Amino acid sequence: MEGNTSAMNDLKSYPSVQKWIENVNRYYDLSDEEWDSRIQTLADFCRSEEKDPDTVIAEALADRGEKVDFIRRLKRFVKTQTSNPRVGHDLENIVRSFFIHNGARVVTRPYRADT
Repeated sequence: MEGNTSAMNDLKSYPSVQKWIENVNRYYDLSDEEWDSRIQTLADFCRSEEKDPDTVIAEALADRGEKVDFIRRLKRFVKTQTSNPRVGHDLENIVRSFFIHNGARVVTRPYRADT
């Protein structure tokens, strides 16, 4: 568990993650425990992309097509994490929140996983 805590603290050092946490906490003031699972989900997604959070956001902001591709890959990633549709939707929302609070607006409709 200690390595996991270290990895999450490392993720919190990225400006895009700090911005996400600050923006969300302005509205919801989540506890550290509530953030742990969210940050772990983001870490797992970033690992699947082989990119750090700042790079993911920079690429999504620079190229709308890349942002769409990230969200499509997010849908495929979530399917590897759970077969429960409700849990999957929650996991997608966590990562979408990260994009949104970093200025990469996303909508659900055009991002089908099978395209």
